[in-house]
Amino acid sequence: MRLAYLCSDPGVPYGADKGAAVHVRELVGALAAAGAEVLLIVTGVSREAPPPPAGVRLAVLPGPEKGAPVSQRLKAEPFRAAWLADRLRRFRPLALYERLALHSAAGSRAAQTLGIPHVVELNSPLPHEAARYRRLDAPGEAASLERAVLRRAALVLPVSSALFEYATSRGARKVEVVPNGVSLDRFADPRPRREGPPVAVFAGALRPWHGIETIAQAWRALGHSAPRLLVLGDGPGREVLEAAGAELAGTVPHERVPALLTRCDIGLAPYTRDAPGYFSPLKVFEYLAAGLAAVVADLPGVTDVVGPETAVVIRKGDSAALARAVAELAEDPDRRQRLGRAGRALVAAEHTWAHRAERILFAVEQSAGLGAVAQ
Repeated sequence: MRLAYLCSDPGVPYGADKGAAVHVRELVGALAAAGAEVLLIVTGVSREAPPPPAGVRLAVLPGPEKGAPVSQRLKAEPFRAAWLADRLRRFRPLALYERLALHSAAGSRAAQTLGIPHVVELNSPLPHEAARYRRLDAPGEAASLERAVLRRAALVLPVSSALFEYATSRGARKVEVVPNGVSLDRFADPRPRREGPPVAVFAGALRPWHGIETIAQAWRALGHSAPRLLVLGDGPGREVLEAAGAELAGTVPHERVPALLTRCDIGLAPYTRDAPGYFSPLKVFEYLAAGLAAVVADLPGVTDVVGPETAVVIRKGDSAALARAVAELAEDPDRRQRLGRAGRALVAAEHTWAHRAERILFAVEQSAGLGAVAQ
């Protein structure tokens, strides 16, 4: 099968270490490993990017780059749609799979021009997220383009149940939840944990909604009984965690993360009380793959995946609950082992990128028999 994969977000270059870029790279690799011939179209390539895996061709979408005004991106839409239609016509894919980006319907228009199915991956309510956490220019155009793409798509694949509701409320005709995943083969089968004090770890950018202050409050409450806290990431929460006694490794290349995680014991993903419910955190899947005892927030995208046998679930943003969970796990190595083994077994059975690729390719084959939804 030939499949085109489009990511027109200028903030997600191929080969970068941020979560969205890791998602793109690993899913594309899994699609190719499953037998698809993939044309990956992105807006840029990181200087540190490795060559694409076997079975993947890389193309760069021309047009405005990161930092360009939204007005330029909107003006470039017709040109990009025409360029995509021409490139796809020459590649002859069965369908166009797109990671939905803000202020863009070029992929939808190109797929409609060629009469091929457009399968849309939805990772967040983009206009709402930009308005809340960054800045949303041209909000009317952003909402209108998103609605048009979701309504015309042959299939929309949100990463969480909360996004299922969002997609259907904006006109999506056919919707199926496909959470994030992990490449289990990057995580060596964990050996029995070493003797000695346990190590807790947080992996990811230190953004407020990830629960940075929640972790700091929990560590202050634990005081001298707090386990060692390793942080793999950087950002505006750095000083808060340092003041609470964390050891910050800074931004770590993604290929090094598995080895560092497997040296730890407890994985943290507490988030904040006002964190959106639509996240499907990559870090949670990585903690499970590494065999950690994970303490996770009760986000729908998390509780749809784990239960009490595979993780400790706490109310999001609850620092007291986080402190209790960490203290109990720190004192109970057998429970840590049980949770770690169960979490890894869950990932191996249901939540690898290979599982996601298999589901996506099956959905594409089904959609190809239907064609794109008419406007």
